[in-house]
Amino acid sequence: MIGPGTGVAPFLSFLQDRRVRGARGRTWLFFGEQRRATDFYYADELAALQADGTLHRLDLAFSRDQRTKVYVQDRMREHSARLWSWLQDGAHVYVCGDASRMAADVDRTLREIVALHGGLDADGAAAYVRQLTTDRRYLRDIY
Repeated sequence: MIGPGTGVAPFLSFLQDRRVRGARGRTWLFFGEQRRATDFYYADELAALQADGTLHRLDLAFSRDQRTKVYVQDRMREHSARLWSWLQDGAHVYVCGDASRMAADVDRTLREIVALHGGLDADGAAAYVRQLTTDRRYLRDIY
């Protein structure tokens, strides 16, 4: 799940539903905003979901908390080998949030990760990501 800013809200509901149903699959959320101190939406709820094992991984990116801006796609790159492994194991990728820049950056980063770890050229990586979409394993609710 990749949900910068208010894009995290649907994922919180999704995770709470999984908790209630006792779902067992692994979950991973990339969340980003400008400042941790003022913009870490649902921090307590996400911590509780991690503590009870509903949320297995949480990677954060706060773009204005340091000199160099850090975004969710930077965190994706940092953990690209593990992300690729999850994809190979059948993971689904859900993106929710800003359509104007974030969604395109995340999409480009996903293709880069697929190319790098899948040993594919740009066309092959694009085809892989298209197949994820066809298989409904890559879904975007962007606005």
